[in-house]
Amino acid sequence: MTDNTLLEAKVLLLEHDPEQYQILSEFCQSMGLMALPRSASDALATLAMHKDLGGVLLADDLPCDEGDALQLARAIHKLRPELPIFLRRSSEGDSDSELTPAQQLVVRHRWVTGDLVQLRAAIEHAIFSLSYPRSLVQGISDLTCESLVAMFPNAKVLAESPYVVHDRIIHGEVSTLIPIESTWCRGYMMLQTEENALRQGLIQGFSYEGVGGDLNFRELNNMLGETTNLIWGAFKNRYIPPQELSKQQTQVPIVINHAHKYISFGSQDPQLCLRYQLSDPARPGMPPLVIVQRVIFNLHWSPEEFADFEAHATKAGPTGELDLF
Repeated sequence: MTDNTLLEAKVLLLEHDPEQYQILSEFCQSMGLMALPRSASDALATLAMHKDLGGVLLADDLPCDEGDALQLARAIHKLRPELPIFLRRSSEGDSDSELTPAQQLVVRHRWVTGDLVQLRAAIEHAIFSLSYPRSLVQGISDLTCESLVAMFPNAKVLAESPYVVHDRIIHGEVSTLIPIESTWCRGYMMLQTEENALRQGLIQGFSYEGVGGDLNFRELNNMLGETTNLIWGAFKNRYIPPQELSKQQTQVPIVINHAHKYISFGSQDPQLCLRYQLSDPARPGMPPLVIVQRVIFNLHWSPEEFADFEAHATKAGPTGELDLF
């Protein structure tokens, strides 16, 4: 990760040694990793609570109530196979030959205690494999905030720090999906939120007068859909040039498992994740409405082409057009 990305990632930190815990906590801060320290007993429960992780840091000698750290790694991998696991080997004598082929598939990234250079390289490769320019991340955040303010004019909108995720778990029950494409990218944008939280926000009067009351799920879907369309229109005005786009027609299947709230875009690359909190200024004690935005460049992503586009782009103003779907 470089300084021009602004991005972080959440990692589950499973470390029992006090010295190594301190070293890894400082290491995570230097890498832009938000560490969630846990013990073996609550590791799996934490996975259920956090659906936006980037990876897992695991000590191979972590005390476990049942089995050992490798059995815990298998359990984590079974639940969230998309999360890279970084296994700390307690000594140089622990070679990969001591791991079975099945174990090596579970813990693809292994490093020896004290070799933070090795760990850094593994994290940069596995978690921060895509570089997102600062101007792009900030631009998406700005235009999304402007769109949320337009759709929810009575709410206070706060954008959290952006980060990358490897998880493929959907937040909440209501989600939208819209393709985005430019000369430098092809992929999708998602908005996700909890149905009850969205309904409560509208009842509190976040949106326009008359939008609220006894809303059914279809009306809530339409509300999030209109918000998505507004953001997409702003993205198009800012980032899609008027000239003809690429003729690329490559597609990959999008897999959705509703029972497990899982969605896959056919790519192992990290996804850009931004969270927005909408709160009532008159009721500061009320829980905020959280809208999660993910940008997935699964079909084409080129930071170099984006830099070239940005260098030659002119600032686009409102077109006055309304896009309907």
